[in-house]
Amino acid sequence: MFAITPPLAMLALATVPATTQEVIELPVEDRPLEADFAQVFRLGSLDAPAWQQFGMLDASAFDAAGSLYLLDADARTIIVVDRAGGLVRTIGQPGDGPGEFDFPRDLVILPNGRIVVTDIPRHRTFQIFNSDGSFDRGVRVGNDLLGVAGPILADRGSRIGVLVASGSLVRYLPMRPDDQEDLPGRRSVLRLDLASDELVHEVFAYGWAPPSDGPVEFRIGGRTISTGETTPPPRIFDPGLFVGPLPEGGVAFSDSSAYRIKVTDPEGGIAHIISRPFSPEPVTDRILEREIERQLDEVARTAVEASRGRRTVDASGNPIQGRIPDDMIREGAVRSRRMFLEAQTAAEWVPVVRDLRTTWDGEIWVRRRGDEPGSDGPIDVLTSDGRYLGSYPAGTPMPDAFGPDRLVAFIETGDFDQYTVRVSRVPPAEERQR
Repeated sequence: MFAITPPLAMLALATVPATTQEVIELPVEDRPLEADFAQVFRLGSLDAPAWQQFGMLDASAFDAAGSLYLLDADARTIIVVDRAGGLVRTIGQPGDGPGEFDFPRDLVILPNGRIVVTDIPRHRTFQIFNSDGSFDRGVRVGNDLLGVAGPILADRGSRIGVLVASGSLVRYLPMRPDDQEDLPGRRSVLRLDLASDELVHEVFAYGWAPPSDGPVEFRIGGRTISTGETTPPPRIFDPGLFVGPLPEGGVAFSDSSAYRIKVTDPEGGIAHIISRPFSPEPVTDRILEREIERQLDEVARTAVEASRGRRTVDASGNPIQGRIPDDMIREGAVRSRRMFLEAQTAAEWVPVVRDLRTTWDGEIWVRRRGDEPGSDGPIDVLTSDGRYLGSYPAGTPMPDAFGPDRLVAFIETGDFDQYTVRVSRVPPAEERQR
């Protein structure tokens, strides 16, 4: 699946010369970890109480007490449950008033207990609630921001701020010169300051950016469609910018096609790089064809969810709703997406890293690719100082939320497509090895 020695060209993917930074080389052999997490409680079933009949769970987060917050985008509310799975309260409701939601997309719990929710497409705000669920205020975003396509993260080094990868901010282009936070060849981890009434952002750390081919144009139904002046879409197989906050205020992130996890200090400077000797695979025509078909299968699934009345989103984070017959909406969505993908360019390499998350105590969970280029492989568990604890096998789900005392939450769907939530506890590191 992977070559052991990376090609010399991949060494250029570091943002600065390796001689200026410590590179911690980890072994290639996997150390197996048991993925048998002890279940604490489960929510959601066909015969569950009414408050557990979830519409569409878009995001989840734990607070410092171990309470779990679930964002239901259909009900446009947040459900808060305690450590035993009992209902504590709900926060927010549909509407246009203070503390009411139109299209909430993501939420995060700050270290001080405040709750931050993105509600951008129409309300154009980050909504902030106090730890008791009462509404605090809204922070308005700029008119050029269309949505946040990726997760927002708690900034562990800030009193009231969040972190986000710059590519997750879907914006109109061209932006004003002073809005261009990403220089050529770079993309940034942004710190969003929520202390005032208007969103203020600054670059916290820089990562490597693959080249962009600009807007994508394709023809469908005799018309030429273009992505226009919005943020240019990434190429197929472009490496993601995956970011996780660390307890002391720094972050861990992956930005390249190779396995190079960068760990920053609280000021955003690169403290060291954690590497494993896995090389990205060259993209071939056959690999590209299989990836397009995989993405089309995913489009067909989400299109049917939209036709059944569930709220889902497009690439800009805007809602898609409707009740169109399944076959019709599936066919239309797949046809237009195929035209787009076939017009889109592809990167030269299949990235090794597919996801990265961090835990409350600073572990870094890194999802590698599987045997197939678009599949999920093992999850490596690292410490922020560069130790390798082991790897969970392929097929182990990545938690949707990490909490204190090694709590993790998984958002799942049942046999009848109802949403369920499983909260488990990960064993201490010394008990996980087989």
